[in-house]
Amino acid sequence: MRRPSRLKSIAMGGAAIAALTSAGALPGIAGATPASTTKHVLLISVDGLHASDLATCEANAAAGRPGGCSNLAGLAGYGTTYTNAITSKPSDSAPGTMALLTGGDPRLTGVYYDDSYDRTMYAPAAQTATGIQDCSGPAGAETQFAENVDTGAPTFSNPNGTRPIMNASLDPAQFPYAKVNGKCQPVSPNDFLRTNSVFSVASQAGLWTAWADKHPVYNQEVSGNGTPNSVSDPFNTEINADFVPSSVVDTRGNTVTFPLDNPDGTGPYFITDSVADTESYDQIKVDAILNEIDGWNSAHTKQAPVPAIFGMNFQTVSVGQKLVDPTVSCVRTPSNPACNQNYVPGGYEPGSTSDQPIFTPQMDGAVQSVDNAIGTMVNELRNQGVLGSTKIIVTAKHGQSPIDPSQLHKIGHAETKVLTNAGVDPALVTDDDIALVWLKNQSQTNQAVQALQADKAGSNTARIDYVLSGPQLAAQFNSPTQDPRTPDLIVQPIAGTIYSGSAGKVMEHGGFSMDDTHVAMLVIDGANLVKGNAVTSTVTSQVRTYQVAPTILSLLGLNPNKLDSVRIEGVKVLPGQ
Repeated sequence: MRRPSRLKSIAMGGAAIAALTSAGALPGIAGATPASTTKHVLLISVDGLHASDLATCEANAAAGRPGGCSNLAGLAGYGTTYTNAITSKPSDSAPGTMALLTGGDPRLTGVYYDDSYDRTMYAPAAQTATGIQDCSGPAGAETQFAENVDTGAPTFSNPNGTRPIMNASLDPAQFPYAKVNGKCQPVSPNDFLRTNSVFSVASQAGLWTAWADKHPVYNQEVSGNGTPNSVSDPFNTEINADFVPSSVVDTRGNTVTFPLDNPDGTGPYFITDSVADTESYDQIKVDAILNEIDGWNSAHTKQAPVPAIFGMNFQTVSVGQKLVDPTVSCVRTPSNPACNQNYVPGGYEPGSTSDQPIFTPQMDGAVQSVDNAIGTMVNELRNQGVLGSTKIIVTAKHGQSPIDPSQLHKIGHAETKVLTNAGVDPALVTDDDIALVWLKNQSQTNQAVQALQADKAGSNTARIDYVLSGPQLAAQFNSPTQDPRTPDLIVQPIAGTIYSGSAGKVMEHGGFSMDDTHVAMLVIDGANLVKGNAVTSTVTSQVRTYQVAPTILSLLGLNPNKLDSVRIEGVKVLPGQ
């Protein structure tokens, strides 16, 4: 059954904005005058949204079918569509976020995944038996920057810690430690990032900025190295909260409900176990953005300028793509009355291809939900008179794989088993639909590669496509013998393979495949909307999400060359901007 979108009633009407392409003007926008000449860029990441998803939802909107995105389809008529946009590699959320907001790849930023490894760092103090880290032992530690660093996250001494959805904060005792100028101290998320960011440059120019992401640590990390407070107004929510209440009152005074709740913390459910819950979670961030458009800070506690750079990420589509609903699907609760043996999981129907996806009902609702939310933001910009001075960038940190459900193979951590059976001792293996491997002893690299290649040549239990190591790895990233963060090897499996046995998902991301990396990208000119000037441009040449960062600065009249990524790696502004 298709779940109706709870956003539809407050969003800009789909029919109204769909008329943009035929009528030439958005009703109520023509003739609007910006409140000031200050320029703004609203960046929206719809995590998981492929380029083919955007084309499909636009076609669905035109035909009046479910799964349409009439708001985005209409807005596309007033800007540029990039049909061949490619994300970071790896395509995890962390390097994907850094690509958009720093312009840097993992070789430059040092961010390979939100769960990675550094051969010079030490475990967080909170994860030691004493609660103290003095950096006296052997170096080398897992460097995880996700919900694990929230205040209230479980620690060695408090394994039952809890994290809230709203008003989340960070606990420095949960950060990895390093020797800095002879002192052992926690490494802040922004200083774990090796480069500056668009927020660093904007803050130094005296501009007000804001960001809202799925973990509070991302909001701090993107502030940039050496500039911890360059995001003037971070809106901190946690998607992996331990308690999911039946409802919360958000920053606009709206009651946001969570249909699949877990109010006592004892149930098996989390926000991402439900598309409807994820939609509600995203709505909390949408309301924070509306506050910012209205001239308030995200929490609506004090007046503030409309940010020069602001935005958020949506998780609803990503969850709608991968989720096998734990209640309705009978996976976890086969005796539950809601269990439906005919349940269709998330993502795409059989017969889908990378170029022509067919949405499941779950995906239909997710796409329509996000589209309506984007329409709400555009409508608020119009109502506040700042649409004409705003450029809107809609893209994705990552895609999701596989679009064709017949390609799906969930095989557990088969690549790790190959390594351990060969006597190889990994320090950390981070895997989704790719595997990044850091070894305890780097002299075992050749042994590890030989074991994986032998498996590929034989029964290929790990479904290996190729292994990156040695000179090939160093050509794309830094050499692991010189950079303490570079994995010793990377395993890219055959497309559709997920290194997990989880029954709760049918897609994943992180890998190098086209389903993981070929994402949607639109740049919409608010001034064209205000003038009713329908100017549609399509760029078919390949662009990278790294180019969003210098483009943001250029659109604001700031110098893109102030970004480390531009000076060091020569990242260019998107063509046509």
